[in-house]
Amino acid sequence: MPVDKQVLLRYQVLNKCFRNKYREYTIDDLVDECNKALRKADKPEVSKRTIQNDIVQLETTDPYYIRLNENLKRGRQRLYRYVDTDYNLPLFRMNDEERNKIEDAIYVLKQFEGEPQYDWVRTFLMQIEGGLFDKESSPVVTFQSNPDLKGLHHFAGLLKAITTKRVLRLRYTPFGKETITVKTYPYHLKQYNDRWYLIAQAIGFDGYSNYALDRIEDFEEIALPYKEPEYELNDYFDDVVGVTIPECDAEDIIIKVYKASMSFVLTKPIHLSQCIIEKSNEYAVISINVKPNYELDSKILSFGSNMVVLSPDSYRSHIFEKIQAMNQIYTNDAENLHSK
Repeated sequence: MPVDKQVLLRYQVLNKCFRNKYREYTIDDLVDECNKALRKADKPEVSKRTIQNDIVQLETTDPYYIRLNENLKRGRQRLYRYVDTDYNLPLFRMNDEERNKIEDAIYVLKQFEGEPQYDWVRTFLMQIEGGLFDKESSPVVTFQSNPDLKGLHHFAGLLKAITTKRVLRLRYTPFGKETITVKTYPYHLKQYNDRWYLIAQAIGFDGYSNYALDRIEDFEEIALPYKEPEYELNDYFDDVVGVTIPECDAEDIIIKVYKASMSFVLTKPIHLSQCIIEKSNEYAVISINVKPNYELDSKILSFGSNMVVLSPDSYRSHIFEKIQAMNQIYTNDAENLHSK
């Protein structure tokens, strides 16, 4: 049966009240709750008779057929609550565009399922599917985000291209370079360090490339046969920190972490392969098995003097050279400042 927005709002409020195990609602309480929500939505208030009719409709109309506890009373006053407070009204009425957006969101969330650090996803999926969120709900989880980050408007279109297996022509501007046009097979969207990246294979090239969404100017579908990925994307990033895949083998990198950062690193590992080799009150020695890349360099340098690479010698020297270069820049700048 079609339900207009004002009626739907009242049904949402009644549903919320009927599900509440910890409060007993009289008919007057239900009228007050509904009118409170209607005033917030700039809608006209309704009478007790309207709410009584709503309850009758919910009890007798498909697909609702709600069952209220007939024995719940306060003196002679009837109180309103579901027999089964886990019941939830099927209230959503979506058009195709809205349904597609919700399906895309659920698809993205489902990619996190099974990962221990994303156990919250299962709860959110249950809440989405059960319709437990309403307009009055306050956010209970905050995600790190950058509202000024460019390119996020590309996300939905890229996701659709991946799921429907379409070839794309991208216009992409690398930092400090001219805009290029590249034909790609899009495979994966990955977030790292508050940025989103498209993982794709450029036509005519081996291996995968990553394209930051904030540097994609635009893209369009082109009529070429789609090529399935050669590698399993779920495992493709296992050997790196971040999104850059260097052409080398993974190796054991031994790192000493001093007391100031030790608890942080042990509770939030640098990489999934991290294991503890040695631990004392003053430091911990850890091992990770990865391909060294720019993102790993940045991660290690971000800990300053609280983290030291012990081996292999080649990577220890690489980090040492970066530290020396930084030191030279600071020294030169200090001399320039003092000479003014």
